[in-house]
Amino acid sequence: MATTVQIRGKGNITLPAKLRSKYKLQEGEVFTVIDLGDGSFLLKPRIYEIDRISAKAEKMLKENGVTLEELFETLREVRKEIFKERYGKMKPRSNEKS
Repeated sequence: MATTVQIRGKGNITLPAKLRSKYKLQEGEVFTVIDLGDGSFLLKPRIYEIDRISAKAEKMLKENGVTLEELFETLREVRKEIFKERYGKMKPRSNEKS
């Protein structure tokens, strides 16, 4: 798909609505500009590492039929076990059940 855009006064470029819709781009999105040489460049949406990791985690949870609450409960249990291994018997807080 070839599209023509124009650079405005402050260097702004408006992406066509079809592209914004197709790639679900919202106002405020950050892009990386990669200079390919010979006057060509690539405009690439910046994907933050945390977004990439969370998408991967979400996919793995769905594939394994695990809910987020189940994951958190398992993490709490593992954390308690590690604490017991390192520091001995864990005393419950006043607001926790034994």
